Amino acid sequence: MTLEPTLTLRHENAAYSVAFSSDGRLLASGSLDKSIKIWELPSGNEKFRLKGHGEAICTVVFQNGDSSLLSAGLDKTLRTWDPASGTLKSTMSGHSAYLTCMVPSPDGATAVSGSHDKDLILWDVAAARQVATLKGHTDIVSSVAFSPDGKSVASGGHDFLIRIWAVESQSQVREIGPLPKPIQSVAFSPDGATIATAEESPVIRLWNFASGKLERTFGEHKGSVKTVTFSPDGRHLASGASDSSVLIREISSGRIVQTLSGHRNTIYGLAWSSDGSRLASAAFDRTVCVWDTGLQR
Repeated sequence: MTLEPTLTLRHENAAYSVAFSSDGRLLASGSLDKSIKIWELPSGNEKFRLKGHGEAICTVVFQNGDSSLLSAGLDKTLRTWDPASGTLKSTMSGHSAYLTCMVPSPDGATAVSGSHDKDLILWDVAAARQVATLKGHTDIVSSVAFSPDGKSVASGGHDFLIRIWAVESQSQVREIGPLPKPIQSVAFSPDGATIATAEESPVIRLWNFASGKLERTFGEHKGSVKTVTFSPDGRHLASGASDSSVLIREISSGRIVQTLSGHRNTIYGLAWSSDGSRLASAAFDRTVCVWDTGLQR
């Protein structure tokens, strides 16, 4: 099944990241135009344009019951914003080179970021301070993910390895790989049993988190996969690639159930709504699209 977007929203430059609020009434998007836009749903009206980052925004995410928006940019900073007023609440800095990826812990208390400086940094979000620097990668860190229980972090980068870190001990505990190509995206399944990875190729791999063994491989994209994300119920996996397409597959069968066609360039960001009924995508064509997948209610 091929779907067309229900909304197409625009930035002045490439869009890299997108996130739904937990109640599904707001959508945030971050762009190479150095701005974060907050959109009202379902109208698509622009509520706020948040300015403060000095470079492209690589990640945006709502947290703490939608009372806060957390962002990360290539300007090496993390920032928290009040989405109700559009005001900046705090700024955190610590990386020595471009910040490329960030994700908060499931409880929102902690965040982890990765960078061109090859390091991961753990942050205390409420205190707006750096907690620890995790060293081990030998090249750019391109993606990070928290396990659903908040005890582990998975990171991937241009050194071809998925590294697993224990949050409590702030140390690397094991490695998965190496993969054939630099890693672009890592994502945990909602039950924490599986890690999905994308690399600089059309290939998506599913790994058993406990054993580190490769379980399945998919390769239907016609370009490099840039981002992967599990649906909230864990039954589907969405992937976006340089072929301008978003594919949604049923994990149990591996079958592609929906192809989302609407972008004209590389897909860099994907986000599910909390009920799994909608998917948002951010692309290099300067657009953010919202899709009604109807897969979960």
